[in-house]
Order: sequence, then C-alpha cells, then structure tokens
Amino acid sequence: MDEVGKKLKSARIEKGYTLDDLQQITKIQKRYLIAIEDGNFDQLPGDFYVRAFIKQYAETVGLDSHELLDEFSDTIPETQPQDYVENSIENKKRTLHDETNSFGYWLRNNLGKIIIGVVIVIVVASLYFFAVRAANQRKTQIPDESSALTSSTKSKQSSKKASSESAAKSSSKAKESSRSSESSAKKDELKVTENGTNAFTVTGLETTADNKLTLGASGSSAWVQVTFPSDTSSNWQSVLTDGGTHELTIPAGTTTFTLQSGNTPSTTLKINDTTVSLPTGTSVVQTFTFTVQATSDDSSSSSVTE
Repeated sequence: MDEVGKKLKSARIEKGYTLDDLQQITKIQKRYLIAIEDGNFDQLPGDFYVRAFIKQYAETVGLDSHELLDEFSDTIPETQPQDYVENSIENKKRTLHDETNSFGYWLRNNLGKIIIGVVIVIVVASLYFFAVRAANQRKTQIPDESSALTSSTKSKQSSKKASSESAAKSSSKAKESSRSSESSAKKDELKVTENGTNAFTVTGLETTADNKLTLGASGSSAWVQVTFPSDTSSNWQSVLTDGGTHELTIPAGTTTFTLQSGNTPSTTLKINDTTVSLPTGTSVVQTFTFTVQATSDDSSSSSVTE
C-alpha cells in the first residue's frame, strides 16, 4: 500500500468513518477511495483527479491537505499545466475586448442618445406638419352655407363610419392580444437561478415533458457525474474529453438532481436550450444541487388527477 494511502486510511479509521461514510460525505465513488488507499492512482480518471480527490479526502478526515500534498509530492502525479490557466485568462480578455468593440455594446452605450434624437425628429416633423396644414387652411375659400351643411353632414357620417371601423379593429386587436397573453402565460420561460452556495432553482420546466441535460468539457477534460434521486437508473458518470459532450434525458417528475464536477472551470451545462453558468472559482470536486419547481400547467394537472 502507498504511504499516502496508509496515512489517509489511518486518519479515516481514527475518525470512525467507513468507506461508505466517506463516499457519502465527499461524493467520491467508493472504488476511487479504495484506489487512493491502495496507491493505485492509475485507476482514477486522470492525474488531475488524483490530487483533487486526495485533497478532498484529507480535508474530510482532518488532515492538512497542502502539507500532505507537499510531503508526498514525489509520488502524487502533477496537475494540469500552468499555461492552461494563462490561456484561460487570455481568452477571457479577448472575449471582453470583442464584446466592447461589438455593435451591440455601442448600441447599449448610445441608446439614450438615439431615443432623444428620435423624439426631437418626431417633434420637429409634427410642428412642421401642423404649420403647413394651418397655412393651407388660411388659403382655402369660405364655402357657402349649403355646401358647409352638406360637408358637415358628410363629415359626421364619415366620422361615425371611421369610429365604427376603429372600434371593430380595436376589439379584434384586443381579442388577439388576449389570446397571445394567455398563450404566453402557459409557456413559462425556463430560468435557472442560483439561490445559495452551489444551489440552483429551475423554474418554467415542464416536468411531464421530455427535457434534456447537455454536459460538455471545454479547455480540458472533466470528470462529471449526474444523480437523479427519483430514478437512479438514469444516473450517469464519465470523463468528458476536451470538446466532448453528452446528452441525458431528465426523468419525468424529477424535482431535484445533483451534478458533480472534478474540473468545474472546464465543465459546461445546458438544460434544454438554457445555458447554466457554474461557479469557476476552484478545481476541487464540487457538488451542485438543482431543485425543479413545477410549472403552473404541471400543478393544475396534479390537482385534476388528485
């Protein structure tokens, strides 16, 4: 057995933890914990996860992870190269530069000026129109009395007809607007909001429909595991290579699920077509909990069934 494995196992036993207890606390699979204690690092997903899993194991059993990694640095594989971090920072700077030079960025910064300019143009055009109209009216000859009466009658009839047509059009538009509002209300927009440390709430997801969970790795490989408490047969875990993706179907009726990532900065996640931004502050294995709130349609369906 490897010396670092012996030290970790002794600390675990001293704490009174079994491997099953440790698996529950750290969310690291039991077979990986056994491999660490036996010194079989080649059985872990990759060199990066050796250091990450050992660090989490040590902190859980009360050891100083930094001191442990330094003490056994000659036997523990090195992590990802430093130039990946530099490239990540460079990529972020490049993205920020592209955004600040885009048309959308210019439009957002100048939207107020554009609106003021449009209002000024409309006011000037209106004043010019009324001035021209007033000048033309002064040049028009005064009609005789009979002509004025006829014009007045025609004007009233035309006004009534226009009012009737306008009312009919307004009624039609109101009905269409009402239908559109009802249709929009039935289709709630899918939103994912962060409401705590590594905790998210998913709203607008029809739990009775087929929903997709798309996982990916960008920049480097990443070990990922997804757990559905309501349907363990749909659980999945694997190592995604750089640029690789995997799609899962969220079981119908799911109210909660968890995502574990051994390399969060490189892990991507989408629920249907909605991209979820995961915290990227650390490369240690992290667990994210997602709570699904049923849509109004799902709630009404449940009430009818009951």
